[in-house]
This record gives sequence, structure tokens and C-alpha cells, in this order.
Amino acid sequence: MSMSTPAQSPLGNPKEWDASAWVQPHRVHRSIYTDQAIFALEQQRIFQRAWVYVGHDSELPEPGDHILAHMGTQEIVLVRQADGGLAAFENRCSHRGARLVVQPQGHARQFTCAYHAWSFQLDGQLQAMPLPQGYADSPAKADKGLTRIRHVQSYRGFVFASHSEQPAPLADFLGGLASALDNMVDRSPSGRLVQTGGKLRMLYQGNWKLFMENAVDLVHPMFVHGGAVMVARQHPEWAAHDGVTGQTTQMLLANGLKLSEWDGVDLHAHAGGHVYMGGFYRGGVIAAQREDPVFNAYQAALVQRHGPEKTQAVLAVDRFNNLIWPNLSVNSRFQTVRMVQPLAVDQTLVTSYCFAMDGAPPEMHALSLRFLNTASSPGSLVASDDLEIFERCQQGLSEGLNDWIDTSRGLGGDQTISPDHWQAAGTSELPIRHQLQAWLQWMRTPPEAC
Repeated sequence: MSMSTPAQSPLGNPKEWDASAWVQPHRVHRSIYTDQAIFALEQQRIFQRAWVYVGHDSELPEPGDHILAHMGTQEIVLVRQADGGLAAFENRCSHRGARLVVQPQGHARQFTCAYHAWSFQLDGQLQAMPLPQGYADSPAKADKGLTRIRHVQSYRGFVFASHSEQPAPLADFLGGLASALDNMVDRSPSGRLVQTGGKLRMLYQGNWKLFMENAVDLVHPMFVHGGAVMVARQHPEWAAHDGVTGQTTQMLLANGLKLSEWDGVDLHAHAGGHVYMGGFYRGGVIAAQREDPVFNAYQAALVQRHGPEKTQAVLAVDRFNNLIWPNLSVNSRFQTVRMVQPLAVDQTLVTSYCFAMDGAPPEMHALSLRFLNTASSPGSLVASDDLEIFERCQQGLSEGLNDWIDTSRGLGGDQTISPDHWQAAGTSELPIRHQLQAWLQWMRTPPEAC
């Protein structure tokens, strides 16, 4: 059940709605997190038109392989075609609208609806139907195929989709954050990533934007995650253990930086709402570079592919959360991604998974799996803290007399690195402001203008 929203929607007529009245340089109106009409408009103007991450090439190695994915609230089927390309279509039979595919991943030579047995080719075209003579006077068979998603493209194996008639080139959309995907792929000794290890899903009763904004908020860790940090500080010797105990302790201790130390972690914003933060893991197996037999073997394999100079450049990239707006968080060092799926104005599903680097020692993948479970699983001390805060925010924003949320921390202190790249100290709310500016850009532009 959805939480209560303001009695009157600020939206009015969507074509005449001035979104800029609700996002200002230092504050944002709470309605963009609580209003059902605004949420519905987000699905049309953002998740149907922007490039949205929907999956990875390695999930569909053979023709007929398919996965379920989402563009906001819309469920789609992503399918490997006979020619090796990719196509996507709405997961809805074109006859009576029944959901066509129900398993999250599978293989098929054709898709057949369970309701009236209409069948469709891998590209969504209608293949056959019972009693075809009964449709002799209806529109042509070609008009009865599945609704295709207009654009599906892969960037170095990461697949994005857009329903816009003329979207920007994918590389242009990714902009400065294409480097996060480049770095993840370049860290593989063979240049190949394979999604493996299952997927973790977390559901929270809050707006989707809360997750994206929090991922680069560096003031909250010492407060929100204080309990988990305290547990680790009571047993610092655990950090020297092998396996999950040692790595988890190291990760929890790292969240215990002082505010002055968090301020030294750079924040970066790029055009389009894409943002990232610098790394803050300094020691143990979670450090960016280390000296041990596993990492030395991994580094040697990278040198075989790249040579010493590029290998050092690849490993020197030390970032944490790289956010490709609107729905993807990437951690290149640990080969993990988190996908954000809005279900309702006050309900969001986060799906997390990791990749194995082909050609790397298996211990490197074990490191990624432990990172994922510690940071992004339903049993994670860190993730459960965040989800609790998101729900408290949603509850607080849904009622009351104060309509505004402050986003002014660090305002005026941003540094312009280039026309589409800005930098700020770690405790600034620069990334949140830039995400909101991207939101504003998409929401104020009606479909006919794109």
C-alpha cells in the first residue's frame, strides 16, 4: 500500500508544468519524491527516453537466450538474436495483453503466450496463431507483433535501452562515466567479464531517487553506519583474518572516517547527472593495490594483456560508487553493479550482482562476492542501515507543512574542471544537485521536443 501524498498534485497539466519551480539551486520540493502524478510522468519522460541499463552481454551468450529487465516500471524482454545482435520488446502479448515471459532468465526458439498460444519470433514478429482464418478481416499480420523497444545498444558489454525516437548516441549519454565501464572491462586480463554468482534483491518503501542520492552522500556513513563501525572497532584484530571475516571487518572500519577525512574524498559530477566519488579503502585485501601472491598473479596477467604502463594506469583508478543516472551504480574495482528499479512513488527494488574477470585468479572473484554480500545484500549491516533511512525519509516527506528539502551543503564551493565536469570536497551535496538538474532537464522537456 502506498503512503499518503500531498492532497493536491503540483503537476496540473503536464504539458504546461514548470518543473523548474520544484527544483531550485539550494532546495527541492518534497512532491518529486511523494507525488503519484510526478512519478507517472517520470516513467514517460525519464525511463522511456533516457538510456537505461538493462543487462550485460554475458547474460545472453547464445541466440534465444533472454532475460527480463525493466525500464522504470515497464517490464521488457531482452533477447539475443540469431545474427548475434540484441533486441528488446515489451513483455506483453499483442493479443490480450498477457505477460509473455515469466522466468527471469531462459532460452527459447520462439515465445508462445500461455493464454491463446500466439507465438512470436525472437525479434518479436508474430509467427503463428490458432484459427488464423478468424482474423482474415483484421489488420495485417505484421501489425500484430510485440512492441519493440526502439533502441538497444551495448557499450563494452553493458546493454542500455531507450524508447526515444532519436536518443543521443550512447557514448555521448554516458559522457564522463563511460570511463567507469571502461575501467571495469580493462581490469579483466582477457577483456571479458562474465556475470556470475547470482543476484541479490532488496526492496524498500521509498522513492528511487533516495538511493541514487545517498550513494554519494559522504556525511551519512559515520552516523547511519555508526553501529556497524562500532562492532568492527570492538574487534579490530578480525581485520587480519582471511576470508569473509577479515574483508568485512576492513570494509566496516573504512566507513568510520571522521568528517574531515570524508571531506578529503573527492566528489565528481558530469553532465547528465552522472557522478562518482573517490576511493577510501586504504589497507588490507580491499586496498586499490596490494602485495600478496593472488594480487601479484593478477597483476602479471594484466601486464600480459596491457603491458606495464597501461596496467599501472588501470589499477591506479581508485573510485567507489560511479553512478550512471538514472538507474545504475558501478563499482569497477570490485566488478559489481546495482540496478535501481522504481516500482511505485514510494517503493523501489535494488538488484545487485557481480562479474568474474576472465583470466583472473578465482580468488579475485571471491573478493567481489564478499564485497557484494557485505555492502549490498539483504543481510548487510550497511545496506539495512541505508534502507531504514530511506523509509524514514519517505515517511517524513509524505506529510507535514514544510514542503522543501535542503540541498545547499557546499553550494558555491564547486570547482569547474571542464564545461561538463565539476569537482567538490567530499561533504558537499554537489552530486545530489547535479542529479536533480538532470531530473529537471528530462522532466521539463515534453516528448514531442525529443
